[in-house]
Amino acid sequence: MSKTLYYFLFALSIILVTCHANTTTTACAPSNCGNLSIRYPFWKKYNNTTDGEFCGYPDFGLECYENKPIMTLPTDQYYVTDINYNDSSITLVDIDVVDQPCPRARHNVSLQNIPSFSLSQLDLHLSFYFNCSFQHSSVQQIECMTSGRNQSYVFTSGDEDDSAYGGDLLRQCQDHVVVIVKQDEIENGDLLNGFGGAMQKGFVLDWNRAGNCAECEQSGGNCRFNTAASKESSCICSDGRVASKTCKKGGPGWVCGSGMRN
Repeated sequence: MSKTLYYFLFALSIILVTCHANTTTTACAPSNCGNLSIRYPFWKKYNNTTDGEFCGYPDFGLECYENKPIMTLPTDQYYVTDINYNDSSITLVDIDVVDQPCPRARHNVSLQNIPSFSLSQLDLHLSFYFNCSFQHSSVQQIECMTSGRNQSYVFTSGDEDDSAYGGDLLRQCQDHVVVIVKQDEIENGDLLNGFGGAMQKGFVLDWNRAGNCAECEQSGGNCRFNTAASKESSCICSDGRVASKTCKKGGPGWVCGSGMRN
């Protein structure tokens, strides 16, 4: 290959990469779903695909269905009722419990393999035992879930002390599910009357900066991940530059069309 052709191809690759950065900046503009703004580090899914994944963190994609944003964690679906971009927190409500006067928890909340999310200090774990043949005079059953002779129970997670009942809770109940609610939605510790309303108000997750995004975001840029699998990222700056880590002057990056480094 001649030197002239080599330098031409090299320059062309730079232009394509940096122009792609400008294109993605436009493509990743904030959008609305209902009354919520979807913006970095979240991104909107289209037709249940991951086409917009480069616009934010992997696993932060939100579907918009009938003007309601929906998040999947990792296989269960939740309505998104609030995103606080200042506090880096998101409020989720299990779709299965919406509009249910006596909601029956179907699954645990799983954050497995989603390291960017963590439970909030505002959260409380509730431990449900369903369809139990076990009965104990010191434990009050959930009346709306009584099925024949079988009962269901709810505890603040960790307070059930199954050993105090001779292991009967786990042994004599058909299902055990732990859910998350906001602490302040359980008034005066009244679980039996308050768990339904609390579940319909949802729970809060905090998100942390993903991978090597801290330096980029602190400099005013947004991380763009090449693929969810590789986790390799670049830093897209507000002026269209693409940098490896930071948008600060002197950091590595190229301006589309100029061929000049900062």
